[in-house]
Order: sequence, then C-alpha cells, then structure tokens
Amino acid sequence: MIKVIAADMDGTLLNSGHTISEQTYQTIQDVQQGGIRFMIATGRDYPSASDTLKNFPLDCDWVTGSGAEIRNRDGELLQTIPMDPKCFEQIVSCVEKFPAYIRFCTTGKDIVLTEEEDLEQKLLEESRLFFPGNTDEEILESDQFQQLLRRMCRIGSLEELWEMKIPIYKVFINAKTGEIIQEIWKEMEKIPGIAVASSFFNNLELTDEKAQKGHAISRYMEKLGYRKEEVMVLGDSLNDLSMFQAGFGAAVAMGNAHEKILEAAGYITKTNDEDGAAFAMRLALENRLDEIKK
Repeated sequence: MIKVIAADMDGTLLNSGHTISEQTYQTIQDVQQGGIRFMIATGRDYPSASDTLKNFPLDCDWVTGSGAEIRNRDGELLQTIPMDPKCFEQIVSCVEKFPAYIRFCTTGKDIVLTEEEDLEQKLLEESRLFFPGNTDEEILESDQFQQLLRRMCRIGSLEELWEMKIPIYKVFINAKTGEIIQEIWKEMEKIPGIAVASSFFNNLELTDEKAQKGHAISRYMEKLGYRKEEVMVLGDSLNDLSMFQAGFGAAVAMGNAHEKILEAAGYITKTNDEDGAAFAMRLALENRLDEIKK
C-alpha cells in the first residue's frame, strides 16, 4: 500500500506552461486527505520551487537541489549536502575546452562563471528550452525569465567564488548541442565523488554523489518510519533516474519521460500536459496502480 508520494516538478507536476493544473493541485490535496504523505523532489532550489508553486500552497516535504537539501513541511532545513570545492577546478578546466558555460548553484542564488558581459544572452539560449514556440522577445518579457535573471550574479574566475565562502549544492553546465554535452559528460564521470545527471539534452547537473533524489528520499523516509515499498515516485528526466533505481514500491514514469526513465519504470502514466501525475496519484489512492503497470 502506498503511503508516500514523491513527485518531480518540471515535466511531471508542471505542464508545458510551467504551472500546476487545478486538477493536479486538487488531486494532491485529495491524496493527502486520504492519508498519503506528499513530497516534492526537484532539481530546483527551495526558493525557486516554492515561488513557482506560490499560488498553489502545499503542506508537503521538500527534496531540492536534486537531493542536496531536505526540508520538512514547514520549509525548515533538515539536511544539506554541499559539493566538495576541491572538484571545481577540475570541472572548470574540463568545461573550458568546450563552447559551454557553468552555473554554481546555492540556495536563492546562481553564480555564472564567465568573463563576458553577455549573461542575459546565455540565459536566453538556455530558456528557449522552457519556452518552445515563444519568440525571444516573449521569453525576455516573461516573469519566469525575469525571475531567473534576478537570481544570477556573474564572476570572472574561481577565485571570486572562493572569496564568497558559500556552499555550492549543484553545478549546472549548459551547451549548445547534445553532442557537446555527451563529450563533457564522459569527462565529468572521471571525477570522483560527484553524481552526473541531466534534465535536458544539452545540460548537465553535478552534485555530490550522496546528493541524489533517490538517496535523499530513502534517508528521509527511513527516518520518518516508512518502508521503501510504501513509497511511490513520479518523474520524467535523467535527474530522476536515482529515484527509479532506489527500489521504491512504485516508480511511475510520465508519458513524456526520457527513454531511460521509461525503461527503468514499473508503471507509465499519461503526459504532464494530460495531468499524468494526477492520474497516477489517484490510482495509487484507490489501490488501482496495476492499471498502468508495464
């Protein structure tokens, strides 16, 4: 019997408009009223995740930064797993060989390493993935882009990052093509102590090897007294893969999921634009998950 549901945000709970539908929101409330604990498990940091859902208040637990932070229902920080700064020089040295750029992510702020002043242009290239079909002007004027721009600061060297003396929970690498990212991925896998994941074809997300969604959910649920077989996870992208490999009771892939997620899943629901997360959660509430079993 499912007693906990942990769901990714982008591509899972959120539709192509980057918001949660009324149906999905109501379903979350229904499963909670039915006695199921609900948790967000996202690659976003807590300020970004909570702000995105500000019009849909949720009483839920949070795994953010792909597993680097765990917060309770009150938003109180329970655990953090920052990256070891010793690996940054090797990461930067590798990425500098390619047409790509790096963001160092901490809570509430992203630090972009670039000597150029074209920060807005770099973010625009990245944001085109989130807004397919939109013109550049529409993207630049959107609330989501302006929010992203406000949280950015630029540095020209790693020395400036050291001087800040702040914990870094994730390193985000963005390139123009998937081929470039695959080359960088091969190099990143050689660095000990880090986990490599991806949300899009042309990005990488690096965290401490212990800061992965699956590991974080497992640790937290164990502390709360739940068993793995009582947990259901929902996701769509490669940064959700650790959830699908953790041995939970139900691993549900979205209909729009990456092929590796579809392969690892035990269940497949509808797409995020068809309220697939809501569909699967309601089946779990009604003990009918076998209807979408592979």
